[in-house]
Order: sequence, then C-alpha cells, then structure tokens
Amino acid sequence: MKKQIVVHTGNLSIGGQEKMTIEFLKVLPSEKYEIKLLIEEDKGEENHYETEIPKGINYGFLVSNEFMRTLMVQKKSKNIFNKLMYSINLMRKKRKAIRKFEQESKGADLIIDYNMGLLRNLHKIKKKCPIIAWCHLGNGAKQKSRQKEKNMELYDFIITINDEMKKGFEQNYGKKGVKIEKIINFLDDNIVREKAEIEIEENFGDYIVSVGALTERKNHKELIKGFNNYLKNNETNLNLVIIGEGKERKNLENQIKSLNLEERVFLLGRRENPYPYIKKSKLFILPSNYEGFPVVLMEAMILGKMVVAKINGASKEVLNSGLETYGLLVENIEETLPFIIKDELKNSLNKKKWEEKSLFRGQEFSQGKAKVRIVNLIENIIF
Repeated sequence: MKKQIVVHTGNLSIGGQEKMTIEFLKVLPSEKYEIKLLIEEDKGEENHYETEIPKGINYGFLVSNEFMRTLMVQKKSKNIFNKLMYSINLMRKKRKAIRKFEQESKGADLIIDYNMGLLRNLHKIKKKCPIIAWCHLGNGAKQKSRQKEKNMELYDFIITINDEMKKGFEQNYGKKGVKIEKIINFLDDNIVREKAEIEIEENFGDYIVSVGALTERKNHKELIKGFNNYLKNNETNLNLVIIGEGKERKNLENQIKSLNLEERVFLLGRRENPYPYIKKSKLFILPSNYEGFPVVLMEAMILGKMVVAKINGASKEVLNSGLETYGLLVENIEETLPFIIKDELKNSLNKKKWEEKSLFRGQEFSQGKAKVRIVNLIENIIF
C-alpha cells in the first residue's frame, strides 16, 4: 500500500512561494506515494496555479471561495460594522481551516506544512505522524507569539532554503530536538525556457525589468529613483518595466508621476507568464530588501540574463558561490544603478560576461538535484 503524504499550503495565487508549491509537487513521485494537497484559501479566479497541479494529486480547499469573497469585502469596507464582522470572520476562517485539515489529513503517514501556515494552530492537531515545516521567509528567529514558539517544537523537521535561515533555526531550535536541513528552491528549467518563447503583444523598446509584488519589502521605490538618476544624466531610449501587483501600486504611480516618468516606467500588474518579458529585457533587477530564496532571480538566470540584486542573505547565496560571483550585488540600487547601466550594461563585453556567468549558475537550480534530496528525506522519515 502506498504511503500517504499530505501537503498543506496557503493559496495558489501568483507569487514565488505559490509557484514553488507546484514545483515541489512535481518532484514527489505519485507512483510511489498517495499525495493529497490541502489549500487553505479558495480564491476562485485568483487560483492561478490550480491548473498546474500535477495529475494524480488529489487536492481540496479548506475554506470556500464564497467565504473568502465575503471576508475580502468586509476587509476592504470602511463601514465599522463590516470591520467588526471581518475580525469575527477571520477567526472563524482559522477555525474552519484547522477543523477541515484535521478531518482531511486522517491516516496520513507524513504531513508537509509547505508554507508553515499550520504553525499558529499546530497544538490543536492530534499528532499521529511526523510533520515537516518548509520555511520560505525569515532568518530562523524565535517566534514573537508564545504559542507559536511552543508549536515550533512540534515539528519533527524544519527545511530551510538558505544558509542564514538554517543557522538561525539551528541556534534557536536545534537543541530542542527539531532536525534542521537546507534544500534550496528549484525549477523545471525546461518549462521556463519553453514559456519564455511565447510572444508578447506589448512593445516597450529597450528595457530593464523587475518582477515582484508591489510591496515595501520589494523596494521598487529605490529602483525607480535609481532609474531616474540614470535618465537625468544620459540620453537614452532605455525604459523600466515592473511586473507585479500589490498595495504599493498607488504610491508607485504617484512617484512615477511626480518624476514625470509616465512614458519611461511601466507598471504591468500581474502576469501569469513573466518569462517572455524577462527574456526580451536587457537586464534583470531584484531590488528587494529581503528574500527567502528568490525564485524570480533563478528564473532570470535560467534564461541567461545579466542580473543585479540588492545585497541580502538570499541574493548573496544565489549570486555568490564563495568561489565565483554570477551577478552584480549592490548595497544601494538608487546610487549604483546609473553606473551599472553605463559601465556594465552598455559595455557589450561586460554584458556578455555577466550573461554567461548567469546562465552557468542557473543550471544549479534544476529540479533534478532537489528531487533526489527531497525523496531521500521522505524515505528516511516514513520508512
């Protein structure tokens, strides 16, 4: 009889972690295990990756789309009664999700909490099998909530995706019996290259590109300032394209307008397939102040793009193997972007050098290597 693995995640809307959920499911051998995916939130039309769930994997939602729609309406409302109902229904949502999860995960031989969304309620689950936490964000610091801190010890394994995160968890939880390992993010590189060949209708001329949610953490304001600094002192047709959506959109639109960049900086919103935009770009930039292990940076390198990233633990790990640097790491995008464009991007020999390094490094993120480690991990736990 096949061993049953239950994978828990938050939602399937557009995002790096959500994309990694699909990549993770692809490497689990369904001929060997009975795999069930339990998704906390049914976001209806925003379940962008639902169609990419591999065949042979059973899946279901813990909270209905109808309930989620009601919750979102109440969240956005300025009405005091609706705000009160939002708080009440948010608690109801959490209770609904954990009750249904416990029902649906009965009989599991292994639970993989792929977004650590179970953490807040882990003490409510009657533990009958090993549980793995897969951490995508943070640095392994102690939890601020007392209950979450206690619940961390209920995990049997914590999988981290970068060295900084691994060191943090080892320091805080390694002595408490929780085993900690690192498995970096990975992609089906053939799919990335295949999707990059799809034609796009828009024509932005020559452009540099960034992909990421429009949030403060992604730091697009600094990127726009840096691009503006370049335009001030150079005659150029180069434009800036930003792909992503989020609560910072209005602030970024106001920034673009105040700098008179409406014809030079383009906010495209979400794109289910950003690869053709990356492929056609002259340069890929990741301005984020922090990342867990940036999927989009891996995608750009698989496509052989010259890449620039703001220095943080994850970007250093992706772009610097200790022996070689495969992209440009900078402290401040605003100050250094003009020099990078002028001295590296506009110099064809330098640009080619960085593209070749990027393409070489991109091969390290193929799913084949990760699959061996993940299957070995599961085998050692449940057999």
